[in-house]
Amino acid sequence: MYMLIRVLVPAVGSSEAASTTRYALDCLIGIRIGIGNSNGNGASTAFDYYKTLDESTTRYRDHPRYGDIDPALSLQSETGRQFLEDAVEAQEAWLHKTLDKLRVKLESLDLESVIDDVNLTRFDWYRLGQFAGPSVWIYDRHGAGLRSRSAVERHLEHNGEDKLWVVPADVHYWTFYPHFIFNESVCVVYFGSIHSGVLRGDQ
Repeated sequence: MYMLIRVLVPAVGSSEAASTTRYALDCLIGIRIGIGNSNGNGASTAFDYYKTLDESTTRYRDHPRYGDIDPALSLQSETGRQFLEDAVEAQEAWLHKTLDKLRVKLESLDLESVIDDVNLTRFDWYRLGQFAGPSVWIYDRHGAGLRSRSAVERHLEHNGEDKLWVVPADVHYWTFYPHFIFNESVCVVYFGSIHSGVLRGDQ
């Protein structure tokens, strides 16, 4: 599955911004160990692979759902600020929707059912707790997720909005959940993928 994330990086121009972003993206796919993916044993993988929009093979370059998105946008521009705000709003909308769904599940299930992950209740908890991956739309130059509006605002204040660029990246991810198939006395477990998002690029 695909989504369009944003990475905030300091730069003096579009080319430098796109180039600097690759460090964060390499961290997010496990090529490098960074602040956003260190687990004590090495790099962890939030996404499978990525492409930035300055690459000619990027699937979003001419996609009508996204229009003509630049490879990097300065936060000094109205377009850049709106592009970042769109991601903040999408991230908040997903969080509120998922929290509402989780509340309904918790009200209807007993403790044992929650422990057994009935209706993917524990999976919802897992997604809400992610620091990187398909639940997080915005990242800093190190690949650390900026998971809330306040986190984004603190980052802008600390780093200087006039020096920052927002760089879109097309990333691929898999989210797995178990299916159980019973065939006489044999239980076979296989895996499927959940695909959902708001303004990700997968609608």
